[in-house]
Amino acid sequence: MPVTSATSTPQVPESLHTTTTAPATAKADAKLPTYSERHLNNLGINVKFNTDLTNQKSENALKAVSIHRVVNNEVAVTTNALHNIVPPGSDVVITRTAPHISPASPSQTTEGTHRSVAKSDVTLSSIPQSAFSVIDGTWHDAHTINIVAPGNVFGASGCLSCSEVLLEIPMVTELSPAFEDVTRAFGVKVFGEGETVPVKFDKCDLNVVEYKITPANHQYSLQEANGFFVERHEFPHIFMPSSDQDEIIITVGKQVAENQFAMANIKVPEGKAIMLPGDTIHTDSLSRGNIVIMLTECVGADTVLMHDKDSQPITLRVDSSERIGLAEWHV
Repeated sequence: MPVTSATSTPQVPESLHTTTTAPATAKADAKLPTYSERHLNNLGINVKFNTDLTNQKSENALKAVSIHRVVNNEVAVTTNALHNIVPPGSDVVITRTAPHISPASPSQTTEGTHRSVAKSDVTLSSIPQSAFSVIDGTWHDAHTINIVAPGNVFGASGCLSCSEVLLEIPMVTELSPAFEDVTRAFGVKVFGEGETVPVKFDKCDLNVVEYKITPANHQYSLQEANGFFVERHEFPHIFMPSSDQDEIIITVGKQVAENQFAMANIKVPEGKAIMLPGDTIHTDSLSRGNIVIMLTECVGADTVLMHDKDSQPITLRVDSSERIGLAEWHV
């Protein structure tokens, strides 16, 4: 989720109003954290935060990750909650109820790191060609080409200069015959309830944040943020749906030649999470609903806008053949 409103990185005022809210209903054997609510004056929104977190940590995290984007008087993206903070060097455990992503205990810690997830003997040549698209394009980072991009919280945006003006990317779901092979070929992995995810990112805290993304985000990307983006950065991501009604589609990419990239849309199965190791090419622009993301802004990202040869934003389109009933905004 690297894009935010056209303003600078949000600053949370010291005079925040805090009100206690009751935890959501949960299974009898699940212990939910208690949440309080803060009003962020500069954004004009209320954000829940887990009261198990220290005040200073939650305040610093909210400063970094809270966003509120509006286009044509419609909310495109807004922050719902700060669920957790993962300290440096930790693995995490996935749960379907809040706080969704929790630091692993020493007994749960696994071997390997997020980098080890990317290692696989499955290659793109061994999966069906219908599972991904290959585009010709040149990746120019922001030091080479600097494009105005009001939505990029990491600073300047570069450009992925594409030969296409419309890019149709196939979507792979858990019903697809090659689902697991596709994830492995792109160096990502899906994890289920109770599973431990190897993370061990040692540079800074990772924030577990919930955002609401609406269909208006499509218009925001094209009208306000100067186009759809893809990015890569040193820290790992985890994405998971907040409920079974939410739809997370992560576009993942892999550079296959100097000026050629393979891309696939991966729909995260209900109740599961997807891990993107550091330096994975990706975007979450096609997701909709309440989604939980593990992210940080303590290190920068190489973010590029997807433009054509005439420097105009290209259009992304999802191939919905894998999933009947895909929302209209995808096409």
